[in-house]
Amino acid sequence: MVKQKDMEIKKYSIIGTAGHIDHGKTCLVKALTGTDTDRLAEEKKRGITIENGFAFLKLPDGTEAGIIDVPGHEKFIKNMLAGAGGIDIAMLVIAADEGVMPQTREHLEVLSLLGIRKGVVVVTKGDLEWKDGLEREIRELVRGTFLENADVVVTSAVDRQGVEELRNVLWKLCEMAEGSMSQMETSMNRPEPGRNQSETYLNHLGFRLPIDRVFSLKGFGTIVTGTLLDGCLENDSDIMLYPRGEKVKIRSIQVHGQEIIQAFPGQRVAVNLPGIGKEDISRGEILAAAGSMESTMMADVRLHLLQTAHRALKSGSRVHFYHGAAELVCKVILFDREVLKPGEEAVVQLRMEQAAAMKAGDHFVIRFYSPVETIGGGIILNPNAVKRRRKQKKAGGDIARQIQQGKPESNNARQTQQCMTGSGTDRQIQTTKSENIAGHPVFTHLQELYLKSGFAPPGTADVKAAFSREKDFSQVFFAMVRSGILVRFDEKHYMHWENRQKALDMVQLLYKEKGVILTGEFRDRLGISRKCAITLLEGFDKERITVMENGVRKITKGQLPR
Repeated sequence: MVKQKDMEIKKYSIIGTAGHIDHGKTCLVKALTGTDTDRLAEEKKRGITIENGFAFLKLPDGTEAGIIDVPGHEKFIKNMLAGAGGIDIAMLVIAADEGVMPQTREHLEVLSLLGIRKGVVVVTKGDLEWKDGLEREIRELVRGTFLENADVVVTSAVDRQGVEELRNVLWKLCEMAEGSMSQMETSMNRPEPGRNQSETYLNHLGFRLPIDRVFSLKGFGTIVTGTLLDGCLENDSDIMLYPRGEKVKIRSIQVHGQEIIQAFPGQRVAVNLPGIGKEDISRGEILAAAGSMESTMMADVRLHLLQTAHRALKSGSRVHFYHGAAELVCKVILFDREVLKPGEEAVVQLRMEQAAAMKAGDHFVIRFYSPVETIGGGIILNPNAVKRRRKQKKAGGDIARQIQQGKPESNNARQTQQCMTGSGTDRQIQTTKSENIAGHPVFTHLQELYLKSGFAPPGTADVKAAFSREKDFSQVFFAMVRSGILVRFDEKHYMHWENRQKALDMVQLLYKEKGVILTGEFRDRLGISRKCAITLLEGFDKERITVMENGVRKITKGQLPR
């Protein structure tokens, strides 16, 4: 089989509908593709979309793009969010006879929060009498959004008015999306012009498939579907279900109904998983490369509260958290203020009520817990955060700046680290004026690379090759080492200190539970390989955090939290 490193990674586009109920989204998709995406009996009976539907669009050059048709009813917004995370290009659908409606606005806000930057406005039911002032209404709606300068195409599913014009517009947008993503360079030391070097390298680290549908077929067993992110998925890929960290096997992979041996980012993929029942997998779990992710209960994020939100957000508020295809409940902890007002943005910590798995740079949406209302969203900064104390306003602002710059917490906020290592040294990025590297692009890319790599850090030689065109690489890299941002993993690898802290926290937990640290249990609880587990534990032995006594590993006396 051709391996990922020996070939280019293709990028396919996913087009998603958005808009109010009964504005003709499903009919539009059928006119474009010939596929009725309403597959459920209840959808047929009620004449509305309840679950996300999927189809494949033939483009003028013979290639295909996937289409996700999302429900427009406000009661099914969580289903819409489960599908919207994989969208590259948006079709905002507005019926000519009704114009802009509540879910038109909410869906546009969601698309913006999820970082979607390309799309088209589609006026459906163009054969009916138009609402007065519709053109002005649309202009006002999209002003200041990513659709402000987008094409507006008038269509009718009845007489096929504008359908081929829309197909051509979508084709151009797909070409733009492919151009902006680019294909991966076959050599890591020749990153694409203008491309994030850490992203180029991360294509080698593995794929992600957020699961948005689980079902079974007689004779096949359990099948999961989703939009493939990041890297390639192959039949012989070593995979795990996250956040649980359970290894599973692949029987077969399908794309567009055809069995294949390799799937690429952006494709809608169905994976047949033997040996596990459909009732044992939930929508929102992630199928990903083994060792590429971690379970987390806390994340540091940049949160933006919508200007249109009807309420402010208090520190400690419970909210619904939507990431990928997952819906969780978490608390929002504000560092530099008591209340986040509509239109404001802040760095905050999300504390989950159940385990999650995510990566730095991912987008998310939050909704009030009760009554449910979309209020904001943002970007994951650190997916595996440690608990930070809330402080006074000035100190809280310092915490927020540290998180944005990638700094570890100050001594007072990092009690576990001090207790486990016996070190009270405050890691500082800006140790001297010559090492003021926090805002440097190379620092940002390295920070992202090492955080995302988790317990499978990249080889230092490979990183150096990937950043070979960056003249400041060595200065920034070794400044991060000197300041403790990057810590030694073994003779050929460095690890981000926060990933190492996660391992230290597990050592402490296991010792509290059983009085010993067993390598196998440490490995299984973190969802890592045995080799990685041994490397981490032997490193802790060398630092005298742990010690082997009579063949049993324990925490060194004096290293337990006081």
